[in-house]
Amino acid sequence: MALHFSTSTLEQFKIIVSCDQSISMTDSQRTTYLNHGTLEGVQIADDATWFTLKPLSANDREKAEIRAGAFTRSELGKLLWVEAPSNTKDRARWHNKLDDEEREALATYELYQNRSYCEYVRESLVAINDEPATFEIIDSIKPSSDRITTITEIVYHIHRLSTLSDQAK
Repeated sequence: MALHFSTSTLEQFKIIVSCDQSISMTDSQRTTYLNHGTLEGVQIADDATWFTLKPLSANDREKAEIRAGAFTRSELGKLLWVEAPSNTKDRARWHNKLDDEEREALATYELYQNRSYCEYVRESLVAINDEPATFEIIDSIKPSSDRITTITEIVYHIHRLSTLSDQAK
């Protein structure tokens, strides 16, 4: 079946993030984990940090996007974001050729994307290591590269858990 269905928002799932120093995984294992939730072969120490998430309903996701500014986001920026090359060097050259209005639109949309990610985490996060938690705890992770990785990976899991295929349930 090609349709994807939401899981119950009453369910909770525990996840880890790859930047946790108590986790050892290859790039291939990381990709598999982010896409399918499979931890096969991943080495997890006893002191690893576990995040408990709840899936988000379509309504929950919409509310999060509205809080992030969905009605004020730049549609030109969204279009440019979709059209941008994926190769880093090509993207840099492409970005350099944008006019000032396009650069501002793209930057505005990327800020909206970042706010959306934070709102998804705020809406989905239940606990960290079985203790009730809020987004502000994640926002205090140092260094910033670990904070960004944590938020990004949590969002990957939120999307995966919120719209599981029929086979994944």
